[in-house]
Amino acid sequence: MDLKKINSLTKYPSILTYHKLGEKGRLTESLSEEKGFLHESDRIYVYEKVDGENARVIFFKNDINEIDYLIGSREELLYAKGDRIGNPYGGIAEFLKPIADKLLPAVFSENDWALTVIYQESYGGKTKAAKQYTDNKTQDYRFFDVFSLSQNELNHLLSLPQEKIAEWRDHGNQPFYNEDEKLRFIQAFGLAYAPLLATEQGSNFPKTLEDTYAFLQSFEQTKVGIDASGKSEGIIARSSDRKHIRKIRFEDYERTFRK
Repeated sequence: MDLKKINSLTKYPSILTYHKLGEKGRLTESLSEEKGFLHESDRIYVYEKVDGENARVIFFKNDINEIDYLIGSREELLYAKGDRIGNPYGGIAEFLKPIADKLLPAVFSENDWALTVIYQESYGGKTKAAKQYTDNKTQDYRFFDVFSLSQNELNHLLSLPQEKIAEWRDHGNQPFYNEDEKLRFIQAFGLAYAPLLATEQGSNFPKTLEDTYAFLQSFEQTKVGIDASGKSEGIIARSSDRKHIRKIRFEDYERTFRK
């Protein structure tokens, strides 16, 4: 299996800010892509944005039809089951190996997938915002997304040049689970997940900078403190089908409103 292609097709996509970034990193009144965030009839799910290291566990069927796995950071693969790749970056792989080993026997039990990618934020420990969550550098994780591919889908993608795989990913084609599917996955495997803070109708979701900042301030304290409970990084707002997803961070709005 071509690991460079696997790495590319499983990288987590960038999430747009809700309001457009302008000069000196300050937000403008324009919403991203110059259109409304979501259709008015959509239900918006608001999750805490956990501040750590984006990490992924990639489960796949290998050449002899056994379930195997890789662990990666946002940009690179860090570990392959059996120590075939070993990269100590951020302590991510060392921390996630027991979780991957626990899920390995059952992750494809309900569906005949060829690949499933689980995304989580590895936080605390030695990450830059650890003090918001822990006083003694304890590490933890929170799951936030998952997608799966059939064997035919995976074979097709791996047959493409790497730049075409990146194009497929960057155009939002990774088939992420919707909210109901994601919840069933969480419950089936007992995963710790980024907390759902609120649900809103699209028509009620704030649109101006001022209203959005006021809405954000009601989620200022983190809900995922390990042995400390500091400030949240912000929120992720997403539609039920995950076709629309935006990040709303304190630092962006604080910079914008700073005199």
